[in-house]
Amino acid sequence: MSPASAPPSNAFYAPTLLPAMEELLARGVAATELEACMRRTLLELRTPLVRVPLFLSRRFWDLAEHASGDAAIGLLAGRRFVSTLTNGLTYLFDVAPTLEAACTYFARYFPYFNGSLHIELRTEGDSVALVLSECGALLSGRQSREYTLVGILSLLRRKLLASGIAQDPLLGIQLPGHAPANAERYEQTLRAPLHWRSDASEMVLQLQPALFRHPLSPANPELEATLVGIVEQALGQTQRTLLDEAADHIAATLAEGASFQSFCRTRHLTERTAARRLLSQGWRYSELLDEQRRYRALDLLDDAALSLAQITDLLGYGDLQSFSRAFGRWYDSSPGAWREARLRKG
Repeated sequence: MSPASAPPSNAFYAPTLLPAMEELLARGVAATELEACMRRTLLELRTPLVRVPLFLSRRFWDLAEHASGDAAIGLLAGRRFVSTLTNGLTYLFDVAPTLEAACTYFARYFPYFNGSLHIELRTEGDSVALVLSECGALLSGRQSREYTLVGILSLLRRKLLASGIAQDPLLGIQLPGHAPANAERYEQTLRAPLHWRSDASEMVLQLQPALFRHPLSPANPELEATLVGIVEQALGQTQRTLLDEAADHIAATLAEGASFQSFCRTRHLTERTAARRLLSQGWRYSELLDEQRRYRALDLLDDAALSLAQITDLLGYGDLQSFSRAFGRWYDSSPGAWREARLRKG
């Protein structure tokens, strides 16, 4: 099964967050705070091929915004992306002879590195766009989307500058939702015409058609093939852990309750063995279920077409009272009050 045809993952490549962690460390956030959030040491997070459940990305960005006090921390941390994140995919992007080849590689392999976002290259007539859309069990969240967007823009612009072309490959960017109060800050950071659409969920990067197929560097098929092999090898060598399997099971069976017993049966494990193995990776099954419900609840509450009763069912709660108690524990609010506050802001 190719990366393009594989089902959406419920995990992401943990080292993609390292540039953001470097930004927080530079701002004085303690390494122990980051490690407690991820339940891994920074050394473990720097280890190649480490993949973790999607909800940990949401936990991280909650911490990042709270610890920094900066609502635009995703934008700012993204500036470190190219300078501090190196892997087979970024190298492949750099050596591809054209933007078209670079973006094609990116669209093919990006889901491995970020399980919540899908990248598609759209060409219609003279129009060329790189489109990012949600595909994971959880939405990626605004901070994560903005962090990823800044990183991709940096890769695109660096590629042209390295080729001696002093033109911007971006014609404009479409962002989901309403324009924020600090729209100027977005314009200064992204350095492209911006357009917000409240009826859309995609991020659309409109590219200069004249630059898209323009040769940017001498073709080097041997080096490209070597780097493709490195990325393919990384995909093949990534080991699924019981933590990954538990997160996948919960995401797939949340509406049915995602019971620990059903998980153990599908893995042919005793409950005691499964609990011990999950705990060795830093988690209890009940905690994984609670975290998945916590962030999924926010995603569902943003969908005005869903009633609270429907959301209760989708989260696998037996009744609205149980959901309300859990939501109050997470956010010190009722689900209804949270939704009304979001609508007033929106």
